[in-house]
Amino acid sequence: MDQSFETHISHVFDAYCKKVIRNELRNIHKQYAYVRDKQISITDLTEEYLEQLQVREKTIEDSELFEVAGIKILVEDLHLAEALNDLEERRKNILLLFYFAGFNDREISELLNTSLSTVWYQRKKAEIDLRKEMEVIRNV
Repeated sequence: MDQSFETHISHVFDAYCKKVIRNELRNIHKQYAYVRDKQISITDLTEEYLEQLQVREKTIEDSELFEVAGIKILVEDLHLAEALNDLEERRKNILLLFYFAGFNDREISELLNTSLSTVWYQRKKAEIDLRKEMEVIRNV
């Protein structure tokens, strides 16, 4: 190959790389400008909004411990724990196993020695009952 042709190819490749880098830099500047426009200073936030952002430490006094089939389950919301205690024992156990222990319906049916359809039905009924109990507790 001719030396001048190789030099030409090298220059074309260099120009292409510079163009790609320049365009990428332009995109980065656009993204930074977009983020700067959307950012809000923490000093500009209202007190109400800052209170929503606060994380409060959970303690054992703010929780209730349930035991289902030898599994200990901690419920950190006292209102929810109170509503769960108002449910029928079987439905309460199914909800605790499903939502807090991460079991699926099949695993719960094996653990409680009931049919899969019974677990599904009882869970659906328990969800409805729990929703009603939570509404009663919140309205009190």
